[in-house]
Amino acid sequence: MAKYVLLAVSLLTLTGWHPLHVSVCEIDYDRERKALEITQRIFYDDLELELRKETGNETLDIVDGVTYEELDGLLEQYIQRHVSVFLEGKVADYDYLGHELEGDAVFCYFEITKVRKLNRIAVKNDILLNYYDDQINIVHISEKDKVRSMRLERKSPRDEIIF
Repeated sequence: MAKYVLLAVSLLTLTGWHPLHVSVCEIDYDRERKALEITQRIFYDDLELELRKETGNETLDIVDGVTYEELDGLLEQYIQRHVSVFLEGKVADYDYLGHELEGDAVFCYFEITKVRKLNRIAVKNDILLNYYDDQINIVHISEKDKVRSMRLERKSPRDEIIF
């Protein structure tokens, strides 16, 4: 089912139309590096509206109105406020690596290092949940050949997976 949702979101992104309010977070466990490599994808028009609300800057334009560095700072703060990863029940610190604008989306990259083994992972992702009642945040977690998914929404912005 998660594959179909991801396919639908991808197709809608390519066509430039997205009636759904969805973000997708990919978490890949790299055993060699002992790191979780995380990509958070958000439609930039939706994100821009929430950032305007959060910052009080009603004219904020994240595509043409700020420098890469200014937007990077806004996105890092936003991700820190709205995405938390818990390993073995404890919140994990992560390093924000940067962002890219691609098509209709913003891709934010961050990682968690020194992850010896991926046993139990919980994710709290309330991106855009304060702005859209129908917002859904999909999280895919990959470890070896296993992919597990979460569907997070306003009534349940956190979930846990045990590998």
